[in-house]
Amino acid sequence: MELAHRLAAAVWLRSGDRLQRWVLRWRNDTFLVGVTGVVRDPEGRVLVLRHRYWNGNPYGLPSGHVHRGESWEAALVREVREETGLDVGRPRVIGAEPGPAGRVEVLAAGTVEGGSVPRADGTEVTEARFVSVEEASTLLRRAHREMVARAVTS
Repeated sequence: MELAHRLAAAVWLRSGDRLQRWVLRWRNDTFLVGVTGVVRDPEGRVLVLRHRYWNGNPYGLPSGHVHRGESWEAALVREVREETGLDVGRPRVIGAEPGPAGRVEVLAAGTVEGGSVPRADGTEVTEARFVSVEEASTLLRRAHREMVARAVTS
């Protein structure tokens, strides 16, 4: 058995990064990485979006998928810009959680830089506005309410 392990190690070490990555992806489960952000304006209000394609309560925080080769920070900045036209400065991680069907969700917090008047993109998002933390706790779905509470206390 030791010989088999040595042989496998020798082949693996000589196979190169590209083949090793392919084997690892083929052999292991893959998952989707998403990012959800608690984005606040300078007054501390929370950015709330009305999502066109969400079932049930359509009000939520900015969120989306991380593209291949993209950092979670860049994904959050991109999603907020695409959905509202706003720029987010220096987001920080406030947590990570497993999601449905092999999804991992990065929970982040950030502050708007520059203009703070959101405009809904009209495609994915039909309404975008800043609300107080208290109002967010009545509008948002439960998971997003918990994220706001976490961001406010961290």
